[in-house]
Amino acid sequence: MVVSDEIRAAQRVLGHQLAQMRKAAGHTQHDFARLVRYGRSSVANTETGHQRPDRTFWTRCDEILQTGGVLATEYDKITTLIRQRHRSSAIQGTRTTSLPRPDMDVGASSDVVAAGAVLWEGEDSIEARRLALRSSTDDVRLAYLEEEVRHAVADNERLSPGVLLARIKPLRVYVDQLMAGSQHPPQRARLYTAAAYLSGLLGALTLDLGAFRVAQAYAAEAFDLADAAQQADVQAWARATQSLIAYYGGNYHDALAYAQDGLRRAGTSPHRIRLTINGQARALARLGDQRGVDQAVDHAFTMLSDYPSSPPVSESLTLGPYCHARTAANAATAYLALGRTAGVTNHLTSAITAFDAAGLAGPQALSRLDLATAHLQRPDPDPDQAADLAVEALTLTAEQRFESVHQRARQFLTASQEYTHRPPLRHVAELLADRTQIGAATPSDLPSLP
Repeated sequence: MVVSDEIRAAQRVLGHQLAQMRKAAGHTQHDFARLVRYGRSSVANTETGHQRPDRTFWTRCDEILQTGGVLATEYDKITTLIRQRHRSSAIQGTRTTSLPRPDMDVGASSDVVAAGAVLWEGEDSIEARRLALRSSTDDVRLAYLEEEVRHAVADNERLSPGVLLARIKPLRVYVDQLMAGSQHPPQRARLYTAAAYLSGLLGALTLDLGAFRVAQAYAAEAFDLADAAQQADVQAWARATQSLIAYYGGNYHDALAYAQDGLRRAGTSPHRIRLTINGQARALARLGDQRGVDQAVDHAFTMLSDYPSSPPVSESLTLGPYCHARTAANAATAYLALGRTAGVTNHLTSAITAFDAAGLAGPQALSRLDLATAHLQRPDPDPDQAADLAVEALTLTAEQRFESVHQRARQFLTASQEYTHRPPLRHVAELLADRTQIGAATPSDLPSLP
């Protein structure tokens, strides 16, 4: 039987998928050939689609690469396609000698059969083509990716950025491998959506590690993927992440622009709260727009009433609505940037209570640092209490690297310059200096801006 172009293409895709998985696992062709007990040339020819080993080869590949049977499943699909093609060819060879069906007019049967051989295809041929259109990314894999995204969003701030980054990065590589296959448009959209969320998460995590340029690249990729998927809700989520990264990079106009574009795309999405309070209000505060901050804060708290069943503390990169605690904490950050401490303490007290109950070190530290700054800005400043709060914040996050905490601690020290002679304030500066030195001494392939 002559192998069709369609089957050859499927074999090339499977070979390419093997090559990508092998490289991602760190194996050379020579090493991998030894592990699967085949020759190196066989592995090389299989990866280019020029050789078609049996199923045993693919099951060994799955075991070594720990794919969960992905490669053998794709081999089975190609085998099914070949069988269908073979059956179709055999049926087409006998089509012109077929007898008329009992329900066919005998006088016209020969004309109909002859015409049918020219005008339409056999049902087996159609079925074979339908099977060829089946996606190499089935719903099981997509559901797995989507569940992993939800777990990663939930684990952000609970696990250290480096640990979570190491878990998500291979998933992002896996998505690229799946994209090398073919999917129906709805599955393709789901695949692009999962990729967008993973890239956005990687952007936020590299931001935590101080790698601003890498974070910006990941976040831009997240938006492009969301745009390609034509998912407005995901576009809004990605814009919120871009706004976050721009804010901590000191690019407040960009942070505001991303937040506003996200709001235009969000429609009635719950991401409106995060875009408004975390993106818009804080950027406006840094740009000195007091009226804009008031409007954004009021709007964010108004929108909270649309989601009465939201959890006590939402995830920082939540796929749903922001919670009251995060909204209050971000409002306090915005007002502190404007030097307006009235009401800030109430916002922060309620936020700290919620963050402490949830055991989220990052938000616990950030809120304490803001409250410490508020103590310095009161008519009757209390630098010692402020220092105690700052020490608590740095102690809470001693085992985790959060660029946001480091920035907020530096801002606190700037605000407390007139009290630097006090031992508690000197202790805060020493703690921050020690952490900076530890971070600088840790080997990393993630570039950081000065």
